[in-house]
Amino acid sequence: MSSALLMAELVPGSRATGRRSDRVSAMHVLAADVSSLAANDQLVLAAQVLIAGLLGAAIGLERELAGKRAGTRTHALVAIGGALAVGLGRLILADDGVGDATRVLHGVITGVGFIGAGTILRSPGERITGLTTAATVLCAAVIGCACALGAPLVAALVTVLVLVLLRGGRLLSRITDAAVERRRAKGQIDEDD
Repeated sequence: MSSALLMAELVPGSRATGRRSDRVSAMHVLAADVSSLAANDQLVLAAQVLIAGLLGAAIGLERELAGKRAGTRTHALVAIGGALAVGLGRLILADDGVGDATRVLHGVITGVGFIGAGTILRSPGERITGLTTAATVLCAAVIGCACALGAPLVAALVTVLVLVLLRGGRLLSRITDAAVERRRAKGQIDEDD
């Protein structure tokens, strides 16, 4: 939605033209809308963002200990950003009833997709790396969103699940890689497969 249409929607009787002054006025209206949020709601959101940051940092620490590029700071910041965006969207929606809370979730997931894509690399030998890290960045964002939506227990349980999969997944990968190599050695799998 253009800022001119937003201005027309937010300010009854306004004649939004799309000019810069209309965009500035729309931003003032939005700022006034956010500043009217109750202090208690803001404190709850701050606690949710803090929990999201800690959970994201836990996943990031595992990635960092595994020697991956996206570590503690990246995962914590992604979780914090997701929680703050969704939390503010939820509070604004609850305050004035205008909007669609799922749009913020879509925006977070889309934005995180770009960060995740930046962690995926293809080496000269056609080996692709970074897929797991990209997936953990997405998980960190959604964990942050869950915190902001009032589901910190779900977020904590998913964090534990992610950590178990990351650590246990390495063991499972070693077992399956060994099985594949044994089958290749026996001629049961072509080299091109």
